Amino acid sequence: MRNKQTSTHEQTIGMGRQEKSRRRFLKNVTTMFGGAAIGSILSGNAISVAMAYVPSADSTLTDGKVFNSAQLRLLKQICAIVIPKTDTLGAAEVDTHGFIDNQLFHCHSKVEQEQTIELLSLINQIAEQSLSAIFLKLNAEQQFQLLTELDLGEKRFVQTQRKAFKKLKQLICFGYYTSEVGATQELRYDPVPGGFKGSIPYKSSDPTWATRGLFD
Repeated sequence: MRNKQTSTHEQTIGMGRQEKSRRRFLKNVTTMFGGAAIGSILSGNAISVAMAYVPSADSTLTDGKVFNSAQLRLLKQICAIVIPKTDTLGAAEVDTHGFIDNQLFHCHSKVEQEQTIELLSLINQIAEQSLSAIFLKLNAEQQFQLLTELDLGEKRFVQTQRKAFKKLKQLICFGYYTSEVGATQELRYDPVPGGFKGSIPYKSSDPTWATRGLFD
């Protein structure tokens, strides 16, 4: 049987390792998002809630804690466009939409939850008004074009709506990079100002980029 002194010593070592891991995690996430942006998603118990989340095989089959099943299906597709599947699983495949639902419920205010719901409703509303179909009924090119306009706050969208989408993208990236795939695969991240531009140097031996430019 281990004596009390040994047990206490091991607990101290374990706590030290956890704290070092936490500091490293915070440093990496802050580097990715920037110091100003990180405060909005890492408040309170955000890290512990994120790390405790267990992905669902298909969280869109039932209503979530914040979103109903239809909103979760829409959010899943948005996740798939922001961080698509390449050689590794994308944001939709690792249940980032379910993660966001859980994270908003436990770590964000009712106002923030409602703002995200309103953003999803806006995307569907603009799709129906301009393209005569809800977002999920649009083809891949139409979906990407619509989100690109929202990402830039241009044409069918305004800058205030762009800011709301930016917050959602931060949650998508936070959810993806705290998943097993996002945390262990060596994807690279490049925050491309002003949307996608096909001018980033790339060699065939380089890792895949983590986003399609839908992040600023």
